[in-house]
Amino acid sequence: MWIEKIVNSKGTRYKYRERFTASNGKAITVSVTFSKNNAHTRKAAADALREKFYEKDGRLEEAAKEAAREITFHALCDEWFTMHRQTIKESTADTQARVVKRIKAATPSGFLAADLTADFMSRYFAGQYYGNKASFSYVSAQLSLFKQVMKYATRKGYIDTAAPFIEISLKRRPATPEELAKRDNKFLSRDELRDILALLHKSSPRISMAMEFIAHTGLRCGELLALRWQDVDTEKKSINVNATWVLALKTGEPGKRGTPKNAYSYRDVQLDDRALKILKWFKADNARLRLWKNGGYQERGYIFTARTGFPLSIATIDRILSKLDYPKHVSSHVFRHTHISLLAEIGIPVKAIMQRVGHNNPNTTLSIYTHVTNTMQDEVIKKLNAAVL
Repeated sequence: MWIEKIVNSKGTRYKYRERFTASNGKAITVSVTFSKNNAHTRKAAADALREKFYEKDGRLEEAAKEAAREITFHALCDEWFTMHRQTIKESTADTQARVVKRIKAATPSGFLAADLTADFMSRYFAGQYYGNKASFSYVSAQLSLFKQVMKYATRKGYIDTAAPFIEISLKRRPATPEELAKRDNKFLSRDELRDILALLHKSSPRISMAMEFIAHTGLRCGELLALRWQDVDTEKKSINVNATWVLALKTGEPGKRGTPKNAYSYRDVQLDDRALKILKWFKADNARLRLWKNGGYQERGYIFTARTGFPLSIATIDRILSKLDYPKHVSSHVFRHTHISLLAEIGIPVKAIMQRVGHNNPNTTLSIYTHVTNTMQDEVIKKLNAAVL
């Protein structure tokens, strides 16, 4: 507090001033005037200055709240995602950016976040799932990100509370025949695996061998492509999974090694005899391509490579798989699920399967494990019927 002495025709007066920091972070200077300057007056002036500041700051804070409530839902989503994407991987950010775009589609561009209601959004997500028949996982991913957005809105003062939005939930509807068929298409029987690999070998031996390696190890396709020769331990007959192949954001660039999907993805995977033979095949064939004149192959240390020495493209793999003349739709991820189903079929415990394939959610493993168990139960009945004399 500082004091200014003022002398004029009215006599001598004292102006007491003080600077405070307002709730919006800005400095506010307030003043009061008294006719005296003594200890008692200075104390009274200090109290009056604080009271005057609190009154003024309260109006500023209320004005700030009113201004905050003018933010649109679209702007809120964009503001949250700008902060959020700094905490996740590039590949995850690209995926979630599409999810956020879908969430924003729930409202017109000028719709205020403060006007949003839990009932409205509950009906929106229910419409996506029950009405449009979108997958449970797809709509659940939207709902999960939406709840994070609304929690952020509460912290910023854009809305009073996110509680009603957090309570929104989805209950699984009975699966349609199409969804059941799609679920069954996530893995291959042994006969189907042999047939598809044989077909694939005719169009691309390298891709055929790479997908067979996944079927023997349970790697994610990105983990397979990021494998280097230095990650192979021939003595222990294992590979060390420590990265995934991340697609380049700019077209024309091959991509790069990135961190795996989660902490559980870092692991050592033991190799069976067939997987070891596939590695030997790639070792020899990569050497052949490297020695081929004008072939364009450059050794970069990767195992499952295209003819350039860079890892194979997931898009190319899936495109070739989609063109196979086979009644079942197949993608690169099917071979990973096939490995899990084979492990379940031979009675490997769920915990051991999770560790081998890098799952952190047992429900993911159990969904495949249960399917295989049901199939095995059907086989038991068939064998019992055949055994009856």
